[in-house]
Amino acid sequence: MLRWLIGGGREPQGLAEKAALQTIGEDQGQNPYTELLVLKAHRDIVRFLVQLDGYRFASAGDDGIIVVWNAQTGEKLLELRGHTQKITAVITFLPLDSCEASSQLLLTASADRTVVWDCDTGRQIQRVTCFQSTVKCLAVLQRLDVWLSGGSDLGVWSRKLDLLCKTSHLSDTGISALVEIPGNCVAAAVGRELIIFRLVTPTEELLEWDIIEVKRLLDHQDNILSLANINERICSSWKGVIRV
Repeated sequence: MLRWLIGGGREPQGLAEKAALQTIGEDQGQNPYTELLVLKAHRDIVRFLVQLDGYRFASAGDDGIIVVWNAQTGEKLLELRGHTQKITAVITFLPLDSCEASSQLLLTASADRTVVWDCDTGRQIQRVTCFQSTVKCLAVLQRLDVWLSGGSDLGVWSRKLDLLCKTSHLSDTGISALVEIPGNCVAAAVGRELIIFRLVTPTEELLEWDIIEVKRLLDHQDNILSLANINERICSSWKGVIRV
């Protein structure tokens, strides 16, 4: 279940009722937020919300289902089924033959497989099942035209879904978060450690991609839950603490 909230206690205006959603317009005097819409489609916890374009977004979570919604009306547009396990990561990226944001593809991962979806039709374009462990996070590096998968190892993939290179086994805990940083580098959260990797692109001397570990930061007292790049600085969070 998803809930639309708007600040200031304002009442919703001009929202059309749909069968799959509930419009709430009662006055909530003690609540600074007013629910605009309750979107009902999932049967378990929703963990991911991803914007697809100016009017659509996708939701996914523990029921293994991806739902594409109209962000303005709350109407359910598509329901994508292809996973048998809970979804662990979601990203969007452009297909090879398009530079328009409206043609974005959706990449979803779980313990069973990683699936590429056409957001316009809901069609499964491709499946990737060669992972050695559950993919816990995904990241797109637009400048290098690759995407990354994080599990027990770090993998670098082309837009055609070809595996370009990967690290050796890092940890049974696995990579829980990835974030791009300057210098063709990426920061990976692995348990309590923050590992910096540099991606080496092919040259005349080096014909293949490679991943080099640059350094390990060991200052965290508990497992790192999330990462963010803010003004070229890495922010990590764990148990209510944010470290820059």
